[in-house]
Amino acid sequence: MSLRWKLTLYYAGLSALTLVLSSGVLFLALRASLHQALDNSLQEAARIAASQIGGDALTAPENSSTLFLAQLPGSTALQIFNAQGQEIDRLGQPAVSAPLSVGFATVGEVRVYTEPLPDGGFVQAMRSQVETSRAIGRTQRLLLLGLPGLLLLGLGIGYLLADRALRPVDAVARLAGAIAASGRYRERVPEAPGRDEMARLTQTFNAMLERLEATIEREKAFALAAAHELRTPLTLLQGRATLSLERERTPEQYRAALQLVAQTGREMTGLVESLMALARAHRVASAGPVDLAGVAAEIVQAASGEAEQRGVEIAISTTPAPTQGDPTALGLAASNLLHNALKYGGNRVWVSAGVRGGEVFLEVRDDGPGIPEGELERLRQPFQRGSGLQGTSGAGLGLAIVSAVAEGHGGRLELSRPAQGGLRAVVWLPRQT
Repeated sequence: MSLRWKLTLYYAGLSALTLVLSSGVLFLALRASLHQALDNSLQEAARIAASQIGGDALTAPENSSTLFLAQLPGSTALQIFNAQGQEIDRLGQPAVSAPLSVGFATVGEVRVYTEPLPDGGFVQAMRSQVETSRAIGRTQRLLLLGLPGLLLLGLGIGYLLADRALRPVDAVARLAGAIAASGRYRERVPEAPGRDEMARLTQTFNAMLERLEATIEREKAFALAAAHELRTPLTLLQGRATLSLERERTPEQYRAALQLVAQTGREMTGLVESLMALARAHRVASAGPVDLAGVAAEIVQAASGEAEQRGVEIAISTTPAPTQGDPTALGLAASNLLHNALKYGGNRVWVSAGVRGGEVFLEVRDDGPGIPEGELERLRQPFQRGSGLQGTSGAGLGLAIVSAVAEGHGGRLELSRPAQGGLRAVVWLPRQT
């Protein structure tokens, strides 16, 4: 059964329950009201009669009827009894024999009310309940005949409402099926108007498709760039091996060729490891408490040998910067930032960590030539390098790995060119509270 029919039947069931309960309450209230109106009318007639009957009236029945004849309701009958229980007067129909006890009684289809008189006698007001019963019966039949029609009407309205409400869901389902069948991930569903759940559903689905498209396009570009980067060393390997095998060579020449092959293999191994690190960077393997101040201290200590070899001075300034994340991945990202600063910067590198607002940061800044402002954004993408670095070694994966690690931890990588020159790279992460 479709969701549309499930919602329709659910709506119809609630409507039926509501109609049955409300009709039952209405019927009971109407019946009680009609009976109460009859009782009030009889009680009022009996009291009017009792107030107008004097002591002489009981012995002069021919005069008693004229005292209240004009005030009696049209279908009300009266009977007057003396203290001995003898009937001394009667007015109107129907007239039945009812017990002389004060209050209401029902005799057959006649409702009777008995009112005491001051001298010990009684006056009884009575009326047939046939008209009241007929009115109640007509109401009951009307409800029984009208309820099925109202239920069918509610069923139709429920189906129309469910159909209208689920149209965006149908559009999302059809588009999802089309994407699954054909891979047309660039299509979008029409967004439902308003700010209700269906509008949010279509907006969220389109946002998901946009992220999916961006991911697929990024993966395509990544695959093409990786293939290009791997093809170059593979071509070198093949060329060197082919050249070495063209003719007999001396052991020294073979050794030199093998050394070149080994060097190219090491470069390829480094490239593959960087690609694997980039592929894993978006996933947080094991999250736990991490202090970026400690991460900064570790990478500075680990890079001290490289800094000394390159003649670069590293200055570090940190305060506690607690966050949640994978220590290995965050250490790799920080190491890449420091390695880039040592390799492409000038004579000094500044490393700092701390808290600003609701975020923690790890910053690496150098005094090198820097990167033009217009190129900073694309450096977050794989295999992208600054225009002034094309002649140096490297695959252009370092900042892409840092950016992916930051995003995988709910943060971001910020690149800027300070006024005094160089490159400023800051990893911002959520602060652990």
